[in-house]
Amino acid sequence: MNALVDVAFGELPMYRLQAVTHTDNTAALTTLTNAGFIQGGVRRSACLHRGRRYDLAVLSLLRAEWEALTRPRSWDL
Repeated sequence: MNALVDVAFGELPMYRLQAVTHTDNTAALTTLTNAGFIQGGVRRSACLHRGRRYDLAVLSLLRAEWEALTRPRSWDL
C-alpha cells in the first residue's frame, strides 16, 4: 500500500486518494490506516452483497498529509 501511495503522490500529480471498504473489513481498514489514510465518514447501508446490506467506510489521504508522514519513501528502501 505504501508503494502505491508513494507512486500516486511522488510520481503522479495526485492531490487526494480515496478508499472505500466495508466497515467490518478490519484487515483493509488497518492497512489503509497504517498507510496514512484517515476515515472521513461512513456511508450507511450503501452496499448490498448476497442479500445483506453493509455500511461502507470512506477513507482519504491528502498530498499534504502524505508529505508530513515520517516513514521512508518506497524509492529510498
